[in-house]
Amino acid sequence: MIISSLIVKEWFKSLTAAVVVLFLLISTADLLNGFLQGKDASRVLLEYALKMPDLMGRMFPICCLVASLFSLNKLKAHAELISILAAGYSYLRIYSLISLCALTVVGIQFLNLGFLEPAANKVKRTEIEKSRKSEGKYLTRSSLEGGKFWYKSQNYFASFSYFDRRTSVLKDFEIYYFSPDHKSSEIITSSEAKHLSGNQWQLAPVTRLTKLEGQEFPEQTVMDAETITLTEVPEDFGEFEADLTTLNFFKLAVFVYRLSKTGLNISEYQILLYQKFFLSFACLVFALIPLSSLFTPNRRSDSFGKNGVMTLLVTIVFWVLYSGAVAMGNSGNLPPFLATSIVPFLFLAFVVWTFLKNRKLAN
Repeated sequence: MIISSLIVKEWFKSLTAAVVVLFLLISTADLLNGFLQGKDASRVLLEYALKMPDLMGRMFPICCLVASLFSLNKLKAHAELISILAAGYSYLRIYSLISLCALTVVGIQFLNLGFLEPAANKVKRTEIEKSRKSEGKYLTRSSLEGGKFWYKSQNYFASFSYFDRRTSVLKDFEIYYFSPDHKSSEIITSSEAKHLSGNQWQLAPVTRLTKLEGQEFPEQTVMDAETITLTEVPEDFGEFEADLTTLNFFKLAVFVYRLSKTGLNISEYQILLYQKFFLSFACLVFALIPLSSLFTPNRRSDSFGKNGVMTLLVTIVFWVLYSGAVAMGNSGNLPPFLATSIVPFLFLAFVVWTFLKNRKLAN
Protein backbone atom coordinates (compact mmCIF):
# COMPACT_ATOMS: atom_id res chain seq x y z
CA MET A 1 0.00 0.00 0.00
CA ILE A 2 2.90 2.37 0.68
CA ILE A 3 4.30 1.82 -2.80
CA SER A 4 0.86 2.10 -4.38
CA SER A 5 0.12 5.35 -2.53
CA LEU A 6 3.48 6.74 -3.70
CA ILE A 7 2.68 6.02 -7.35
CA VAL A 8 -0.87 7.38 -7.03
CA LYS A 9 0.37 10.50 -5.26
CA GLU A 10 2.96 11.25 -7.95
CA TRP A 11 0.43 10.63 -10.77
CA PHE A 12 -2.21 12.96 -9.35
CA LYS A 13 0.39 15.62 -8.53
CA SER A 14 1.51 15.58 -12.17
CA LEU A 15 -2.12 15.57 -13.34
CA THR A 16 -2.97 18.59 -11.20
CA ALA A 17 0.07 20.48 -12.47
CA ALA A 18 -0.83 19.68 -16.10
CA VAL A 19 -4.45 20.78 -15.64
CA VAL A 20 -3.43 24.05 -13.97
CA VAL A 21 -0.80 24.93 -16.59
CA LEU A 22 -2.98 24.11 -19.60
CA PHE A 23 -5.98 25.81 -18.02
CA LEU A 24 -4.02 29.02 -17.46
CA LEU A 25 -2.61 28.97 -21.00
CA ILE A 26 -6.00 28.40 -22.60
CA SER A 27 -7.73 30.94 -20.35
CA THR A 28 -5.14 33.64 -21.02
CA ALA A 29 -5.27 33.15 -24.79
CA ASP A 30 -9.09 33.04 -24.92
CA LEU A 31 -9.65 36.07 -22.68
CA LEU A 32 -7.04 38.16 -24.49
CA ASN A 33 -8.60 37.25 -27.83
CA GLY A 34 -12.03 38.35 -26.58
CA PHE A 35 -10.79 41.69 -25.24
CA LEU A 36 -8.76 42.39 -28.39
CA GLN A 37 -11.98 42.00 -30.41
CA GLY A 38 -13.42 44.92 -28.48
CA LYS A 39 -16.16 42.97 -26.66
CA ASP A 40 -17.54 43.99 -23.29
CA ALA A 41 -15.97 42.36 -20.25
CA SER A 42 -19.24 40.65 -19.29
CA ARG A 43 -19.65 39.23 -22.80
CA VAL A 44 -16.04 37.99 -22.88
CA LEU A 45 -16.39 36.26 -19.50
CA LEU A 46 -19.74 34.70 -20.49
CA GLU A 47 -18.40 33.29 -23.76
CA TYR A 48 -15.27 32.07 -21.96
CA ALA A 49 -17.31 30.25 -19.29
CA LEU A 50 -19.59 28.63 -21.89
CA LYS A 51 -16.61 27.54 -23.97
CA MET A 52 -14.69 25.91 -21.12
CA PRO A 53 -16.50 22.51 -21.08
CA ASP A 54 -15.58 21.94 -24.73
CA LEU A 55 -11.98 23.06 -24.15
CA MET A 56 -11.68 20.89 -21.04
CA GLY A 57 -12.98 17.94 -23.04
CA ARG A 58 -9.99 18.25 -25.36
CA MET A 59 -7.60 19.04 -22.54
CA PHE A 60 -8.25 16.10 -20.18
CA PRO A 61 -6.73 13.37 -22.44
CA ILE A 62 -3.58 15.45 -22.86
CA CYS A 63 -3.38 15.97 -19.09
CA CYS A 64 -3.56 12.20 -18.52
CA LEU A 65 -0.71 11.68 -20.97
CA VAL A 66 1.40 14.35 -19.27
CA ALA A 67 0.59 12.94 -15.81
CA SER A 68 1.90 9.50 -16.72
CA LEU A 69 4.97 10.87 -18.48
CA PHE A 70 6.16 13.18 -15.74
CA SER A 71 5.20 11.01 -12.75
CA LEU A 72 7.23 8.07 -14.13
CA ASN A 73 10.17 10.29 -15.00
CA LYS A 74 10.15 11.73 -11.49
CA LEU A 75 10.25 8.23 -10.03
CA LYS A 76 13.13 7.39 -12.39
CA ALA A 77 15.06 10.51 -11.45
CA HIS A 78 15.26 9.44 -7.80
CA ALA A 79 15.86 5.76 -8.62
CA GLU A 80 12.52 4.98 -6.99
CA LEU A 81 11.06 3.16 -9.97
CA ILE A 82 13.89 0.63 -10.23
CA SER A 83 13.65 0.03 -6.46
CA ILE A 84 9.90 -0.53 -6.72
CA LEU A 85 10.35 -3.11 -9.48
CA ALA A 86 13.26 -4.77 -7.66
CA ALA A 87 11.06 -5.16 -4.58
CA GLY A 88 8.70 -7.36 -6.59
CA TYR A 89 6.11 -4.80 -7.64
CA SER A 90 5.07 -6.12 -11.06
CA TYR A 91 4.62 -4.20 -14.31
CA LEU A 92 1.01 -5.37 -14.50
CA ARG A 93 0.23 -3.91 -11.08
CA ILE A 94 1.60 -0.54 -12.13
CA TYR A 95 -0.46 -0.64 -15.34
CA SER A 96 -3.54 -1.54 -13.28
CA LEU A 97 -2.88 1.20 -10.73
CA ILE A 98 -2.45 3.90 -13.39
CA SER A 99 -5.61 2.63 -15.10
CA LEU A 100 -7.59 3.05 -11.88
CA CYS A 101 -6.20 6.57 -11.50
CA ALA A 102 -7.15 7.40 -15.09
CA LEU A 103 -10.67 6.04 -14.60
CA THR A 104 -11.38 8.92 -12.22
CA VAL A 105 -10.58 11.33 -15.06
CA VAL A 106 -12.72 9.21 -17.41
CA GLY A 107 -15.66 9.73 -15.05
CA ILE A 108 -15.02 13.49 -14.84
CA GLN A 109 -14.69 13.69 -18.62
CA PHE A 110 -17.99 11.83 -19.11
CA LEU A 111 -19.80 14.18 -16.72
CA ASN A 112 -18.23 17.12 -18.53
CA LEU A 113 -19.14 16.01 -22.07
CA GLY A 114 -22.41 14.31 -21.22
CA PHE A 115 -23.93 16.88 -18.87
CA LEU A 116 -21.88 20.05 -18.28
CA GLU A 117 -21.25 20.81 -21.96
CA PRO A 118 -24.96 20.41 -22.93
CA ALA A 119 -25.90 22.71 -20.03
CA ALA A 120 -23.42 25.31 -21.28
CA ASN A 121 -24.79 24.96 -24.82
CA LYS A 122 -28.31 25.47 -23.50
CA VAL A 123 -27.29 28.74 -21.86
CA LYS A 124 -25.52 29.70 -25.07
CA ARG A 125 -28.69 29.12 -27.09
CA THR A 126 -30.82 31.25 -24.76
CA GLU A 127 -28.35 34.06 -24.13
CA ILE A 128 -26.08 34.52 -27.14
CA GLU A 129 -28.48 33.43 -29.89
CA LYS A 130 -30.94 36.15 -28.89
CA SER A 131 -29.05 38.55 -31.13
CA ARG A 132 -30.33 36.65 -34.18
CA LYS A 133 -33.86 37.96 -33.67
CA SER A 134 -32.85 41.25 -35.25
CA GLU A 135 -31.64 39.37 -38.33
CA GLY A 136 -35.08 37.97 -39.16
CA LYS A 137 -34.39 34.40 -38.09
CA TYR A 138 -37.26 32.39 -36.67
CA LEU A 139 -37.72 32.75 -32.97
CA THR A 140 -38.11 29.65 -30.87
CA ARG A 141 -37.56 25.94 -30.83
CA SER A 142 -38.87 23.34 -28.44
CA SER A 143 -36.85 21.03 -26.22
CA LEU A 144 -37.64 18.11 -28.53
CA GLU A 145 -40.53 16.80 -26.42
CA GLY A 146 -42.18 13.87 -28.18
CA GLY A 147 -39.23 13.54 -30.52
CA LYS A 148 -40.25 16.47 -32.78
CA PHE A 149 -38.82 19.92 -33.36
CA TRP A 150 -41.11 22.92 -33.10
CA TYR A 151 -40.49 26.50 -34.18
CA LYS A 152 -42.45 29.71 -34.61
CA SER A 153 -42.31 31.89 -37.70
CA GLN A 154 -44.22 35.02 -38.76
CA ASN A 155 -47.79 33.66 -39.01
CA TYR A 156 -47.47 29.96 -38.28
CA PHE A 157 -46.07 27.30 -36.01
CA ALA A 158 -44.44 24.26 -37.60
CA SER A 159 -42.91 20.97 -36.54
CA PHE A 160 -40.82 18.20 -38.08
CA SER A 161 -39.12 15.06 -36.82
CA TYR A 162 -35.98 15.13 -38.97
CA PHE A 163 -34.17 17.32 -41.50
CA ASP A 164 -32.08 15.60 -44.15
CA ARG A 165 -29.38 18.09 -45.08
CA ARG A 166 -28.22 16.12 -48.12
CA THR A 167 -31.61 16.18 -49.85
CA SER A 168 -33.06 19.27 -48.09
CA VAL A 169 -36.13 17.30 -47.01
CA LEU A 170 -38.20 17.73 -43.83
CA LYS A 171 -39.80 14.54 -42.51
CA ASP A 172 -43.23 14.41 -40.79
CA PHE A 173 -43.87 18.08 -41.49
CA GLU A 174 -46.82 19.93 -39.94
CA ILE A 175 -47.68 23.61 -40.18
CA TYR A 176 -50.30 25.49 -38.14
CA TYR A 177 -51.35 28.87 -39.59
CA PHE A 178 -52.94 31.50 -37.34
CA SER A 179 -54.77 34.71 -38.13
CA PRO A 180 -53.76 38.24 -37.05
CA ASP A 181 -56.06 37.91 -34.03
CA HIS A 182 -54.12 34.76 -33.02
CA LYS A 183 -56.79 32.22 -33.94
CA SER A 184 -55.99 28.97 -35.71
CA SER A 185 -56.94 29.24 -39.38
CA GLU A 186 -55.41 26.28 -41.21
CA ILE A 187 -53.42 23.09 -40.61
CA ILE A 188 -51.30 21.33 -43.25
CA THR A 189 -49.81 17.89 -42.64
CA SER A 190 -47.36 16.11 -44.93
CA SER A 191 -45.05 13.11 -44.82
CA GLU A 192 -42.24 15.22 -46.22
CA ALA A 193 -41.46 18.69 -47.49
CA LYS A 194 -38.76 19.01 -50.16
CA HIS A 195 -36.99 22.28 -50.86
CA LEU A 196 -37.34 23.45 -54.48
CA SER A 197 -35.73 26.90 -54.64
CA GLY A 198 -35.73 30.08 -52.61
CA ASN A 199 -38.58 29.80 -50.10
CA GLN A 200 -40.58 27.25 -52.12
CA TRP A 201 -41.20 23.81 -50.62
CA GLN A 202 -43.09 20.90 -52.14
CA LEU A 203 -45.22 18.81 -49.79
CA ALA A 204 -46.27 15.24 -50.63
CA PRO A 205 -48.73 13.81 -49.81
CA VAL A 206 -50.76 16.63 -48.25
CA THR A 207 -53.70 16.78 -45.85
CA ARG A 208 -55.15 20.27 -45.41
CA LEU A 209 -57.67 21.34 -42.74
CA THR A 210 -59.38 24.70 -43.36
CA LYS A 211 -62.25 26.77 -41.93
CA LEU A 212 -60.96 26.44 -38.38
CA GLU A 213 -61.91 29.95 -37.31
CA GLY A 214 -65.67 29.71 -37.75
CA GLN A 215 -68.39 27.68 -36.11
CA GLU A 216 -68.80 25.23 -38.98
CA PHE A 217 -67.09 21.86 -39.12
CA PRO A 218 -63.54 22.05 -40.58
CA GLU A 219 -63.05 21.06 -44.19
CA GLN A 220 -60.43 18.42 -45.05
CA THR A 221 -58.65 18.21 -48.40
CA VAL A 222 -56.22 15.47 -49.43
CA MET A 223 -53.79 16.02 -52.33
CA ASP A 224 -50.86 14.14 -53.79
CA ALA A 225 -48.60 17.20 -53.75
CA GLU A 226 -48.65 20.92 -53.11
CA THR A 227 -46.10 23.74 -53.18
CA ILE A 228 -46.13 26.25 -50.32
CA THR A 229 -43.99 29.22 -49.32
CA LEU A 230 -42.10 29.18 -46.05
CA THR A 231 -40.11 31.96 -44.45
CA GLU A 232 -37.28 29.51 -43.79
CA VAL A 233 -34.64 28.11 -46.13
CA PRO A 234 -32.60 24.88 -45.68
CA GLU A 235 -29.82 26.74 -43.88
CA ASP A 236 -32.28 27.75 -41.17
CA PHE A 237 -33.47 24.20 -40.60
CA GLY A 238 -29.87 23.01 -40.50
CA GLU A 239 -29.50 24.99 -37.29
CA PHE A 240 -31.79 22.62 -35.40
CA GLU A 241 -28.80 20.34 -34.81
CA ALA A 242 -27.51 22.94 -32.39
CA ASP A 243 -30.45 22.02 -30.19
CA LEU A 244 -29.19 18.44 -30.00
CA THR A 245 -26.06 19.71 -28.29
CA THR A 246 -28.22 20.98 -25.41
CA LEU A 247 -29.42 17.46 -24.54
CA ASN A 248 -27.56 15.54 -21.87
CA PHE A 249 -26.31 12.03 -22.58
CA PHE A 250 -29.46 10.19 -21.52
CA LYS A 251 -31.92 12.53 -23.26
CA LEU A 252 -29.82 12.40 -26.43
CA ALA A 253 -29.80 8.59 -26.26
CA VAL A 254 -33.61 8.55 -25.99
CA PHE A 255 -33.93 10.93 -28.94
CA VAL A 256 -31.59 8.88 -31.13
CA TYR A 257 -33.51 5.73 -30.20
CA ARG A 258 -36.82 7.33 -31.18
CA LEU A 259 -35.40 8.58 -34.45
CA SER A 260 -33.96 5.14 -35.28
CA LYS A 261 -37.51 3.75 -35.33
CA THR A 262 -38.31 5.91 -38.36
CA GLY A 263 -35.80 4.07 -40.58
CA LEU A 264 -33.97 7.31 -41.42
CA ASN A 265 -30.21 7.73 -41.69
CA ILE A 266 -29.18 8.96 -38.23
CA SER A 267 -25.44 8.38 -38.44
CA GLU A 268 -24.56 11.96 -37.54
CA TYR A 269 -26.64 11.84 -34.36
CA GLN A 270 -25.32 8.45 -33.32
CA ILE A 271 -21.80 9.82 -33.73
CA LEU A 272 -22.72 12.79 -31.53
CA LEU A 273 -23.87 10.32 -28.87
CA TYR A 274 -20.95 7.88 -29.12
CA GLN A 275 -18.36 10.66 -29.01
CA LYS A 276 -19.29 11.48 -25.42
CA PHE A 277 -18.32 7.95 -24.38
CA PHE A 278 -15.23 7.34 -26.51
CA LEU A 279 -13.67 10.78 -25.87
CA SER A 280 -13.98 9.90 -22.19
CA PHE A 281 -12.43 6.48 -22.83
CA ALA A 282 -9.54 8.27 -24.60
CA CYS A 283 -8.38 9.62 -21.22
CA LEU A 284 -7.61 6.06 -20.12
CA VAL A 285 -5.78 5.28 -23.36
CA PHE A 286 -3.68 8.45 -23.17
CA ALA A 287 -2.69 7.64 -19.58
CA LEU A 288 -1.42 4.18 -20.59
CA ILE A 289 0.60 5.19 -23.66
CA PRO A 290 3.73 6.41 -21.76
CA LEU A 291 3.89 3.31 -19.53
CA SER A 292 6.12 1.46 -21.99
CA SER A 293 8.98 3.40 -20.38
CA LEU A 294 8.50 1.20 -17.29
CA PHE A 295 10.64 -1.43 -18.96
CA THR A 296 13.72 0.84 -18.94
CA PRO A 297 13.75 1.84 -15.25
CA ASN A 298 17.52 2.12 -15.04
CA ARG A 299 17.55 5.14 -17.30
CA ARG A 300 17.55 8.59 -15.77
CA SER A 301 14.60 10.83 -16.45
CA ASP A 302 14.08 11.70 -20.07
CA SER A 303 14.59 15.30 -21.07
CA PHE A 304 11.76 17.80 -20.86
CA GLY A 305 12.08 18.43 -24.58
CA LYS A 306 11.63 14.75 -25.42
CA ASN A 307 8.55 14.55 -23.23
CA GLY A 308 7.12 17.68 -24.82
CA VAL A 309 7.70 16.34 -28.32
CA MET A 310 6.05 13.01 -27.43
CA THR A 311 3.03 14.77 -25.94
CA LEU A 312 2.63 16.98 -29.00
CA LEU A 313 3.14 14.12 -31.46
CA VAL A 314 0.67 11.73 -29.80
CA THR A 315 -1.93 14.48 -29.46
CA ILE A 316 -1.67 15.58 -33.10
CA VAL A 317 -1.74 12.02 -34.46
CA PHE A 318 -4.75 11.09 -32.31
CA TRP A 319 -6.86 14.13 -33.19
CA VAL A 320 -6.00 13.99 -36.90
CA LEU A 321 -6.96 10.31 -37.11
CA TYR A 322 -10.02 10.76 -34.91
CA SER A 323 -11.30 13.76 -36.88
CA GLY A 324 -10.79 11.86 -40.13
CA ALA A 325 -12.68 8.82 -38.84
CA VAL A 326 -15.58 10.96 -37.62
CA ALA A 327 -15.72 12.75 -40.97
CA MET A 328 -15.91 9.37 -42.74
CA GLY A 329 -18.70 8.38 -40.37
CA ASN A 330 -20.66 11.54 -41.10
CA SER A 331 -20.30 10.92 -44.83
CA GLY A 332 -21.57 7.35 -44.47
CA ASN A 333 -18.28 5.62 -45.29
CA LEU A 334 -17.95 4.15 -41.77
CA PRO A 335 -20.59 2.91 -39.31
CA PRO A 336 -21.08 5.43 -36.46
CA PHE A 337 -19.78 3.09 -33.74
CA LEU A 338 -16.67 2.23 -35.73
CA ALA A 339 -16.05 5.86 -36.69
CA THR A 340 -15.91 6.96 -33.05
CA SER A 341 -14.21 3.91 -31.55
CA ILE A 342 -11.61 2.79 -34.10
CA VAL A 343 -8.93 5.35 -33.22
CA PRO A 344 -9.14 4.95 -29.40
CA PHE A 345 -9.08 1.16 -29.81
CA LEU A 346 -6.11 1.34 -32.20
CA PHE A 347 -4.17 3.32 -29.60
CA LEU A 348 -5.26 0.85 -26.91
CA ALA A 349 -4.11 -2.03 -29.11
CA PHE A 350 -0.72 -0.31 -29.39
CA VAL A 351 -0.55 -0.08 -25.58
CA VAL A 352 -1.36 -3.79 -25.19
CA TRP A 353 1.16 -4.77 -27.90
CA THR A 354 4.00 -2.77 -26.33
CA PHE A 355 3.18 -4.19 -22.90
CA LEU A 356 3.20 -7.83 -24.09
CA LYS A 357 6.31 -7.30 -26.21
CA ASN A 358 8.36 -5.58 -23.47
CA ARG A 359 7.14 -7.95 -20.77
CA LYS A 360 8.30 -10.93 -22.83
CA LEU A 361 11.73 -9.30 -23.34
CA ALA A 362 11.97 -8.44 -19.64
CA ASN A 363 11.28 -12.04 -18.68
